[in-house]
Amino acid sequence: MKRLLILTVILPLLLILGCTQTTRQANETAPIIPVQPAENSAQPLVGNDRDEHGCIGSAGYSWCAAKQKCIRVFEEDCLSAESIKSAIALKYKKPISQVFIRIDKENTEYAKGGVSFAPKGGAGGMFLAAKINGKWELVYDGNGSVDCRKIKANYNFPADMLVNFCD
Repeated sequence: MKRLLILTVILPLLLILGCTQTTRQANETAPIIPVQPAENSAQPLVGNDRDEHGCIGSAGYSWCAAKQKCIRVFEEDCLSAESIKSAIALKYKKPISQVFIRIDKENTEYAKGGVSFAPKGGAGGMFLAAKINGKWELVYDGNGSVDCRKIKANYNFPADMLVNFCD
């Protein structure tokens, strides 16, 4: 019985361990040969896929005409500026062509910046906006005091977006 146990269990185990050790030794002594790409390779380089605007698609960038820049749509919303301008124009009953905004910081859910009703560079105020149920809404706009307690209680703005609002 002991012989049968040795032959059926222990001997195969010893053989496996011996093969593993031999393979490991062979791998440790095998030379490493670097693979060089062919000089005239037809395969494009990763990250070398810029579109006509210079956006690198493989890195997640696409052209946003509204912002005139390459963005990652999972980091910022292409149409946030247009949606926020529309909300301000509607609130103040102004044509959208008379609303000028500057977005200082944003992500896919929140934005902060400046607003004016004069050509760019004119006097204006600040705004905070949040995307609620898929739609951009103004949380605050103007020059007056900010109800930080209300903003913090009702919205989950990142702390860095509340700098100069709720310091």
